[in-house]
Amino acid sequence: MIPGLEPVPLRELQALGTSRVWSVDGQLDEMPSLTPVRGTLRAEHLGNLLEVEGSVQTIVCLRCDRCLGHFNQQLIAVSKELIWLGQEPSDDHLAEAGLDPTSPDGLMECLNPRADFEPERWVFEQLSLQMSVVNRCGEHCPGMPQTSSDSSSTSKETTPDPRWQALKYLQSSMQHNGTNHD
Repeated sequence: MIPGLEPVPLRELQALGTSRVWSVDGQLDEMPSLTPVRGTLRAEHLGNLLEVEGSVQTIVCLRCDRCLGHFNQQLIAVSKELIWLGQEPSDDHLAEAGLDPTSPDGLMECLNPRADFEPERWVFEQLSLQMSVVNRCGEHCPGMPQTSSDSSSTSKETTPDPRWQALKYLQSSMQHNGTNHD
């Protein structure tokens, strides 16, 4: 846990009457990183809304999905988010708050107004959103590891994986029975 990013009751943020600012400097338990997560985070209670914005960064070590090699990736998250406090808002509630319900930047989350805001969780989510779905080490990626070929053998002999034998048997029995479905 990053020191100072303990959960804060939303009522406490409301009582402040102003925004609360956190300095982020530490390691996330859920996201091992090579460098500490550093940045700032600000949250302000605005009645039915919680406005959260922050800028955080770190460097993580990932494994390439193609060559299985390790590489470092810098994660930078700069985000601003409005979180609705209460039940899922209707279009009328959003219009009263001055928000466009059809906007793609609209509300994504709802929190119970009696719950806590978890700044560390918010930081983790923002950094996680910056990670690629497919990890590639870059244009210099050598590709899949190749098996070394035996130079003394002139003909290519392939030994089928014995786990495929059941499938081969099923295929041949279907072809002999005239039920080939290509």
